[in-house]
Amino acid sequence: MIAGQLDGLRITAPPIAGDARYELAIGAERVHLNDLLGRGLRIKLRPQKHCRHCQKAVTKFQRGGYCGDCFFALARCDTCFVNPQRCHFALGTCREPDWGMQTCMQPHVVYLANSGGLKVGLTQDQKQQQRWLSQGATQGLVIAQATSRRAAGILEATIAQQISDRTQWRKMVALPPVPVDLQELRQRLQQSVELPADCQWVTDATEQQLTYPVQAYAPPRQHQLNADKLELADNLVGIKGQYLLLQHGVFNVARHVGLNVELNITTPISVLEAHQSDQLSLF
Repeated sequence: MIAGQLDGLRITAPPIAGDARYELAIGAERVHLNDLLGRGLRIKLRPQKHCRHCQKAVTKFQRGGYCGDCFFALARCDTCFVNPQRCHFALGTCREPDWGMQTCMQPHVVYLANSGGLKVGLTQDQKQQQRWLSQGATQGLVIAQATSRRAAGILEATIAQQISDRTQWRKMVALPPVPVDLQELRQRLQQSVELPADCQWVTDATEQQLTYPVQAYAPPRQHQLNADKLELADNLVGIKGQYLLLQHGVFNVARHVGLNVELNITTPISVLEAHQSDQLSLF
């Protein structure tokens, strides 16, 4: 048994070719998930909750696994981090100016990705591969550079009027990827979209292909653990993005970061036993 605070997934791409490598972080332990495909997983929630930033014990999390104090104090929890075009750093009202300088006032890129479908997104320059892996993207292409997160956010919001800025996670976990012509779309956007200040188009970027350890795709359902449904038992058939693909649904690891869990790795679990475990479908 492995027990501790769930700290999310660590995802790396192989240096040459092959599937992304996944580790599940629980306390100080790192569980190599690729090697567990076909095995049974039992995930049990413990009642204790601790803020992922300050580690204070709480009875209820705010979004992202933070306590109330950290949620309203940290710049990463401000609405402008989700909507970068609303960045107010230049007004002198950033919650954490040093953090904002290191994180937001740095070069960013705007990209196109295929993550269950076409999407536009942004991230810090040189971190696009990690972003694509986190979103379960099978294709990624940088189309523009910006001097700051805000500038990239303005361009992203403009493009989002034509292309979704959301990951279509239900399709991403339930269906094999359908290739998209990102280069053709890049050319079309660069001809039709007016660049905001502090942005420039990228015309020579190479599209990146990414693959994931998936034996079988999961039904388009998501198992949720809550105060009444404390245990999940199912067989691991894949990992993609932030999701564990299970034989009878999927488990969103990112949504449960900060919770205290117990993980047991077992032999394959029978269908009857999986259905008898405390699992809740959101759909």
